[in-house]
Amino acid sequence: MAQQARGADQKPTVVVTLSNLKSDIYLLRESLSRTIAALEQVKGAAENNKDLVKPYEAFSSAYTDLEAQVASVRQKGTAAKARAKEHWEAWQKELTDMSNPKLREKAQKRYTATSGEFEKITEKVDAAKEVFAPLAADLKDINTYLKTDLSTEAVSSLSNTIWKMGNSARTVDRKLGDVSEQIEKTMKKMPQT
Repeated sequence: MAQQARGADQKPTVVVTLSNLKSDIYLLRESLSRTIAALEQVKGAAENNKDLVKPYEAFSSAYTDLEAQVASVRQKGTAAKARAKEHWEAWQKELTDMSNPKLREKAQKRYTATSGEFEKITEKVDAAKEVFAPLAADLKDINTYLKTDLSTEAVSSLSNTIWKMGNSARTVDRKLGDVSEQIEKTMKKMPQT
């Protein structure tokens, strides 16, 4: 696909935007892991009748970072979709302008394969959102609960929930890993210009 040289004020390519999204997903996975580990520390402190303030502050800080990272991933995801839409529309227009039917057919097949790979990202993101949303809601509720009642009894009442959240976090991490892998596959198929 023929493109003009990118000026300083032009938007980044789909590949650059996908690369940014992939980096943010990696950071999201790390942030989720830190948040769950910090929550486990709160639980451990309660089980051992230790001070809860420092472990809770670490959890609350990690949770705040997680919320910020979720917002960043959403922003990068929206940008990637917008760049892709512009890219697909421009590519499709160039295909219709081709006069050689055999070349147009080859280009159309490549377009279909590449846009199909991009669609798989959306499918993987939807699967990740499905398992992440309830976990995020529980993390928010636990943060609120412990902010108002930071006691051994409160933390102990959450013990089973925290254990289940650890399992959920591993599932979310796998789903986010699937998204990253699909982004990588898609980037390899995308034009580099």
